[in-house]
Amino acid sequence: MAAAATIVAAAALLVAPGYASSAESPPEPEASSAAGLAANPPWRGADQITTSLSDAQFDLILRDPTGGSIGEARQALSGSLKAGLSVSAPAELQEVERQLGKAGRAVASGDAVALASARGTITAALRRGAFHRAIDLTAADRPEAAREWLQIRDFRQSTRFTRVGTVATDALIALTDGETSPAEAVVQVRKDLLDTYQSRLGTNREEAERAADRGFAERLAETAAIVNGYWQILAGEYRHQRGEAATTRTGREFRQLDRAAAATDLSGFREANRLTTGDLDGFTAAPFTPEEQARRAAQLTRFLDLIPKEYDHGTDDGRITIPFELQEATAFDDGVEQAFGDLKSDLVERDPQGVEEIDADLALLNRYVNEANERVSVASLDQVNAVHDRLVDRFDEIFPDEWKESSDEADYDLVDISVDQMTAAISAGQKNLAEQARLSAYAFFEFGPELKLNAFDPQLVAEIEGLFWYGARGVPGLATLVSDGAPTSEVRETTLELDEALKEAREKTGEGVSDATAITNAALIVFREGLEAILIIAAITASMIGARAALRKPVYRGALMALPASLLGFVLAVALLGSLAAYGEKVEAVVGVVAIGVLVIVLNWFFHRVYWTEWIATHRKRGKALTGDVVMGAAAGAATIAGLYVLGFTSVFREGMETVLFLQALQLSSGVGVVAAGVGLGLLATGVVGFLTFKAERKLPYKKMLIVTGVLIALVLFTMVGNTVRTLQGVGWFPIHPIGLDIPLWMGTWLGIHPSVETLLAQVLALVFVIGSYWAAGWYSKRQMRIQREKYEAEQIAGSRVGCAEPRNTSREEPLGQAVKGTDRRAKEPI
Repeated sequence: MAAAATIVAAAALLVAPGYASSAESPPEPEASSAAGLAANPPWRGADQITTSLSDAQFDLILRDPTGGSIGEARQALSGSLKAGLSVSAPAELQEVERQLGKAGRAVASGDAVALASARGTITAALRRGAFHRAIDLTAADRPEAAREWLQIRDFRQSTRFTRVGTVATDALIALTDGETSPAEAVVQVRKDLLDTYQSRLGTNREEAERAADRGFAERLAETAAIVNGYWQILAGEYRHQRGEAATTRTGREFRQLDRAAAATDLSGFREANRLTTGDLDGFTAAPFTPEEQARRAAQLTRFLDLIPKEYDHGTDDGRITIPFELQEATAFDDGVEQAFGDLKSDLVERDPQGVEEIDADLALLNRYVNEANERVSVASLDQVNAVHDRLVDRFDEIFPDEWKESSDEADYDLVDISVDQMTAAISAGQKNLAEQARLSAYAFFEFGPELKLNAFDPQLVAEIEGLFWYGARGVPGLATLVSDGAPTSEVRETTLELDEALKEAREKTGEGVSDATAITNAALIVFREGLEAILIIAAITASMIGARAALRKPVYRGALMALPASLLGFVLAVALLGSLAAYGEKVEAVVGVVAIGVLVIVLNWFFHRVYWTEWIATHRKRGKALTGDVVMGAAAGAATIAGLYVLGFTSVFREGMETVLFLQALQLSSGVGVVAAGVGLGLLATGVVGFLTFKAERKLPYKKMLIVTGVLIALVLFTMVGNTVRTLQGVGWFPIHPIGLDIPLWMGTWLGIHPSVETLLAQVLALVFVIGSYWAAGWYSKRQMRIQREKYEAEQIAGSRVGCAEPRNTSREEPLGQAVKGTDRRAKEPI
């Protein structure tokens, strides 16, 4: 029964690619003058052959020697399948016919191993023949017919971080649409298939090794035959790179491997396997283009950096805490191994010794991760980090400079792969895994392509984020769909829109379009805070008139000194946050929380008459204390001048550091260059307003402008709360409970309003705080006024009883009623 299960699985593997490679209806048959040929396209004939051979295996198990299944396989080798093979791959056609005869004899004699060997040989011969036929039809500009033959193919084994190859299919679609030439399409189809069959040769070799170790003779014979057949697909390129003599020797060793496995000669198989492994070391059948190499190198670096992070999350002081995180580390380790395998041949030419050292460290890292995942032993995080750091240094030494450059394409690939994982998890009913994959996909987008895309098309960024979260472009978001347990069919509609949006993003980031919106946002932040600084400086210097007008210069100079100091603070903040950029939205979330805290304090100052009334009053008092009635000139001492410098500096530097804080989240999403342009524009506008203000030397309606500023900061708080909570959800620190409201995308972009319980509740609480602070400030003012009035009335009553008719304020030369009214007016005066 084990053998039967193995054969059924192998048959399923062969059949599946025929249908998985296209979501469309079965392709139209290859053009032929015979109606019978059109009724049986080549992919269907190949499918019938493999199905019949699978049935033959059951016939053998059930001891049915009639061989009816073999006869059905012979009948399937007809029509367009046989006709196409006879034209493009006559040797493969003869091989299939010969092996069908061998399979018939194996069934008659009850030889399961011989049948398995024949099945493997036929499988490889059909795919080899389809390879040649697809190339010929593509070169002849017959893409529809080529797609039929492309159905008869194997696929590179996909992992969590590699996708099923579709390059050949995409090339034929482009050829159909007239977007590429036949010659260019041939290159893409050939490259895709060669890469696939070299990869599958390796995975089938591993299966054969395991079968030999476990004594599974039938499986060994079948997989070894496939290995030999796939080698023949690669032989032409091998000859081109290594020469005729090496190709002849290697071909002889692969045939020996096949014969030894068919004869269950384990020692002969292992020796031939060792020789052929050495022969293919450093050989790449489909060399990568420089762009593909850079993308693969970027993926390798990304995977390598994630391994210790996931290992740290999954272990603690030699104990396993979160097994899932270790599974993630194992998946990333597999990704590193595969990426390094793709680049190894080129790296060997650059530094053979370095490649050997990398191999050794990769093997050690693999052992650490796998042993922890299998609960054999748990290496310390220091050990894992040590290996990681050595690998990083060695890759940095051995990689060419062009591989070290940032590659958005690598991140786009990881986004696509994670979305595929999410879809697969949804199909399997694994909601938690689906949500984890969705968050991974969004994280890859957020700390990779989004940084650049935000500088080109912020609206497209908003749409992509909407597709990841609560909806955009007329379809629900993935967060909502996963939370609601939506079926795969509904999720598919959104993923198709996401694919299209990501395709647009790829094109946008290649065009280099400037981001006016990000620049405008940065400029407005700088202008708003700069206006506040101008108002404070103007209020401080308002009383410096007449003989004391010269005292304004130290204040102005101190304020100007605060500008480069604030710029230095911005540079340091960018550098610090840049070193943390690998943590993506987690850094942005922390910055957002800190910024909200600052805004809360600012609003508190506003509504309790501290931020403006008392702040400006304090500066005026400081100015008067420093100047008094001093006449500028020689009478002004060094301490006075130094104090005025500090006064101007601190007044502006405080606003400058607020600006730095507010710019950090924008810098993380749009980049330093874009923010710097906005900062320059904002400084220019602030300078113009400042020049006009101080040049005109006239008072401004400070209180009204302060009220407007307070309202604007309240709006900023409202928006920032919504966006920060959404960011906290993005990093998994807040839960997600979507609501059924269709909120326009622009409201999320400009007002931070997102359709989830958590974001809306946080914004409601922010409004409650704003209104509550305003009410509390009014209540406190009225209470203080009442206390003062009651105190005054009590003093008046007490004074009348002892015959004190003189009011308390006579020393101020102000009538009693006017004093009371003045107290009342100051208490009720609006902010």
